Amino acid sequence: MSDIGFSEILLLVAIALIVIGPKRLPEAARFLGYWIGKLRRSLQNARNDMERELGIDDIRREVHNQLLLEQLESERQQVAETLRRAQEAPLTPREQRRESPEEIEFIDDADDEGPTTAAGRDKPERS
Repeated sequence: MSDIGFSEILLLVAIALIVIGPKRLPEAARFLGYWIGKLRRSLQNARNDMERELGIDDIRREVHNQLLLEQLESERQQVAETLRRAQEAPLTPREQRRESPEEIEFIDDADDEGPTTAAGRDKPERS
């Protein structure tokens, strides 16, 4: 609402105490609080009435839905672009070969000749 700090409120209370006096200050504060509350309620009711008449809730809902649709469309385009790039990319040698499960050599099926080096020679055993 307004930018009134604690020190400014304290100054206003001190001036009101001097001007109005200590006897009538509580009565004046109640009176002021009553009218401020009444003004706030009236403004809130007027705002609610205007929003209801103008259909602000419907407009907000439509804008929100439009934003969601735009976001979904953007994501759909990203996915489509990713799929297009994946289909256009050249296949790697492994993907081109596409071994069947029967052709894949499993660890259990390997020769049990022991560990060998890249050149095919036996590794020296450590003692």
